[in-house]
Amino acid sequence: MLEKRVETISDDRWKKIIEDFQKLHENEERIERQLELEEAQKAKEEAKKALQEANKLKQEANKQVEEANKQTELETKRADVAEKQIQDMILRLSSTRDVKAMAILLNMSVDEIKKYI
Repeated sequence: MLEKRVETISDDRWKKIIEDFQKLHENEERIERQLELEEAQKAKEEAKKALQEANKLKQEANKQVEEANKQTELETKRADVAEKQIQDMILRLSSTRDVKAMAILLNMSVDEIKKYI
């Protein structure tokens, strides 16, 4: 009877040790999953920040393109005005001077002058 009691006690202790080991192993697995989850959340946050930064850069680039387009439009209008002024000047001068004289006066070729006339 004593021998059986010793075996039972021994078996109970082994069962307890095994249960404790299983719980420890489960806890380790939980901790590993938690760490992996935290790392994934950090990576997600970093990706979110990178996306926000990329969006800011895109907005800045769009603003610069818009500004460049406005500047191009303004310069085109100025060039059109200057072209019109040259055309008007040539037309006014054409009534009083010949083409060669206008070309010399305006530092242009005769063909350019004829193009405007």
